[in-house]
Amino acid sequence: MREIMNILSAALPLMVLFILVRLFFRAVRHPKRIITEKNGLKKISTNPSIFRGASHKDYYYDSDYLYEVKNDVTCTIPLSEIIQIKPGFTKINNRQNWLVSYLNHGEKKHVEFFNNLTIFNHNFSGFLSAVKQANPEAEIKSLSFFNL
Repeated sequence: MREIMNILSAALPLMVLFILVRLFFRAVRHPKRIITEKNGLKKISTNPSIFRGASHKDYYYDSDYLYEVKNDVTCTIPLSEIIQIKPGFTKINNRQNWLVSYLNHGEKKHVEFFNNLTIFNHNFSGFLSAVKQANPEAEIKSLSFFNL
């Protein structure tokens, strides 16, 4: 009986930890709380502190377009034209960059940004879902512990 209690006392905290980690990542993958900006767009990018400067770009999305805003100039990319979304290789301040590839008049182009995904902000995972709905053939890397 004592051996069973020792095994349970060691296994129970590990099981609880495993369940909590699964719940955390399930909450991150499935967007629930979407934060909308003043203009009705949802922001999906952030810039690490060392990149703030003249070339500051912000990325937003709605149900139809991805918006790139740089110095009050807005470029629109239709979500249906996005063909690939994958994590990049750069990681700064625990944020990994993401590469979005899209077609512009038959020419393949790329944009790169750091996501703003947090426990309370699920805009980036909502963006991945919106692109999947707009273009089911798009190659979209799902969120995981290793590419957050």
